[in-house]
Amino acid sequence: MSDTEKPATPVAATAAAVAAEPSKKLTKKEKKALEFRNKSKGKETPVEQSTTEEPDKKRKLEADAPAEGEKKKRKTRRGKKGKGNANATGGPRFLLFVGNLPYDINQAELMAHFAASKPDRIRIRTEKGIAFLEFDGEGGEIQHRMEVALRMHRSTLRNRKINVELTVGGGGNSKDRLEKIKTKNDTLEIKRRERIMAEKKAEREKTIQDQKKVKQMALEGNGNIHPSRLKLLGK
Repeated sequence: MSDTEKPATPVAATAAAVAAEPSKKLTKKEKKALEFRNKSKGKETPVEQSTTEEPDKKRKLEADAPAEGEKKKRKTRRGKKGKGNANATGGPRFLLFVGNLPYDINQAELMAHFAASKPDRIRIRTEKGIAFLEFDGEGGEIQHRMEVALRMHRSTLRNRKINVELTVGGGGNSKDRLEKIKTKNDTLEIKRRERIMAEKKAEREKTIQDQKKVKQMALEGNGNIHPSRLKLLGK
């Protein structure tokens, strides 16, 4: 060693030894030595953390990942703004209320009872004895299906006269919603009465026409045939 060279200080020697060795857990003394060395070079770098902390950090990230995934999945399932779609196709959905059902009614029985109207889905609330018929789509075809279902009002299911009425979506018993339901069903009841009156009138007219036909056949030389028989022949 020349006279001009100065022996390395203990701190510098320790820092050099730490830098030369591969990454390992540092003691408090070694950390201070490395910090001193970095300061002397004019740039301060953070002391390397213990390698034993890395597995702990990785395990924490893995533990948190499922919870974040579940949250994201729930948001996606609910759809835009968390409201979801009206139905699977994104089109409008129409509901009919069915009441006064037996409490043990099942899906198959209701589907069979309303087979002519072909509802897309039936949601049953057995604890209340009610159900909702759901119709997807729009246009004249869906209106016809709903009309067919509404004509099942006061029909008999297991010796019970069930109610089939219009309703509105949204749920709850707010004053505005109940008023809308009442208005719709009042209008529906008026139409029902008009339809029943029209059907009875058509039936009376048919009976009158049948009676005229029987009398006409009797006048044409069939007087020896019983009127009831003539009526059957006239159909």
